[in-house]
Amino acid sequence: MHRTAHFKTAEPEEWTFDENEDPKIPGGEGLARKLRAGVERAAQSVSVVSQHEYYGWRFEVAFDAVTVQCVLNAAGDECYFTIELDSLLPSWLLARRTRRAFAECEGVFDVLLRQLSEVSALTWS
Repeated sequence: MHRTAHFKTAEPEEWTFDENEDPKIPGGEGLARKLRAGVERAAQSVSVVSQHEYYGWRFEVAFDAVTVQCVLNAAGDECYFTIELDSLLPSWLLARRTRRAFAECEGVFDVLLRQLSEVSALTWS
């Protein structure tokens, strides 16, 4: 089960590239840290922000003992923030507590993103 927020940022962060012009450090670390700090008050636990592969930033949050993976991909002013719950079962077969925790996580991030002055044109899919 996953949801992705697509939005624009007024404060894009530059990417760092190596000598072959391959991505080395992606943009968006500052925004990922803001999202992590913002959710920290509502979540049961939050991991540190770390680089996700070569194209984004990730951290984990837990609501009601349900761990949700969070990944931010920022390409200039275009951003994609995905929250994902790893499960072999389809969402309608998951325990009600698990579905509620995921919905709570999405709700917290939705409010948080809408409160950030640099974020605009937010949509979820």
